[in-house]
Amino acid sequence: MGVKVWLTGYEPFGEHQTNISQQIAEHLADFNGVISIGPSSGPMAVESREIEVDIKSQILTVDKAGSELIASSIAESDVDLPQAIIHLGLAENRDVISLEAIAFNELEFRIADNEGRQVTSQKITDSGHNLSHSTAPMNLLMAEFADEGLICKSEDPGRFICNETYFKTLLAVEQADLRERMNRAIPVLFIHLPQADKIPLETQISLVKRVIGVTVQRPEMQVVGGMLKDENNRLLAARRSASEYMGGYWEFPGGKVEKGESKEAAISREYHEEFGWTVKPLRVCEEYSHAWPEMVVHLTFFLCEADGELPPAVMTSHDENRWLSEDELMDVEWLPPDVEFVKRIQERGISNL
Repeated sequence: MGVKVWLTGYEPFGEHQTNISQQIAEHLADFNGVISIGPSSGPMAVESREIEVDIKSQILTVDKAGSELIASSIAESDVDLPQAIIHLGLAENRDVISLEAIAFNELEFRIADNEGRQVTSQKITDSGHNLSHSTAPMNLLMAEFADEGLICKSEDPGRFICNETYFKTLLAVEQADLRERMNRAIPVLFIHLPQADKIPLETQISLVKRVIGVTVQRPEMQVVGGMLKDENNRLLAARRSASEYMGGYWEFPGGKVEKGESKEAAISREYHEEFGWTVKPLRVCEEYSHAWPEMVVHLTFFLCEADGELPPAVMTSHDENRWLSEDELMDVEWLPPDVEFVKRIQERGISNL
């Protein structure tokens, strides 16, 4: 059985006789099959290029009742909840598909909804939130579709029914603390669609399917680490700054491989950016992978040497560094994925790297 997804579209509103979000939601209703993501275009990508998905569609009314239907369903204890929620809506004045990163706790209707309601300068709820961020993997989505020119990230969902629906769904997921199979908050994403004269209907159907296929997955990322050894047979370790992800943990300096960059170039760049040093990677010492709830990281560690004398470090991502001998390697608190690797280094000896 595929990953279960709730997909919504809207009925026509205003002067529109049709609504492309309704057409696509109805086209994908009861879809149960494999979605092909297409070829990977960079160092951040989904775990699988094909994913089996089970889509259940719902057409929402363009009024207050429609805006809260999914949020109300989340609160019902007997509902078989999905692994992702995707809202579709028409953006009549846009030329490309917009992935909305934010929903605002604001209502400012330019026209009346289909119930005749027209509100201005009002909040959606008294939750205390001014806005909510999408729980979908936005960085992964933009990485996957960066080269296609038909999808963009947006931080302006409007203040009409689309925004109202989005905010209420995100708030319901937060309040219920809903988690999917990888223990992430259930991904919720609003997709604004242009009219079919901007992008043909069939093209939009294909792109929406692929967005769904990406949304229900984790990113996998190529990361490099550099083990810099000094003349005393010690290795450099650095502690991540408190403002960094996993701040306070120690690591061999490095970072993610950028698009079009070799791993060797990446480790040289990272050392220069993080310390102001020029280092040369000599050889690969170890490669392994680690799965977090948010992502899968593929790590490659290089033994490195300094290119000349090292000046005083100008640290940008770390707040402390130390040169550690074999006996001192376990004196610091390493990033969890690195602990077993560091133990193996200690067992075989730094000189044998």
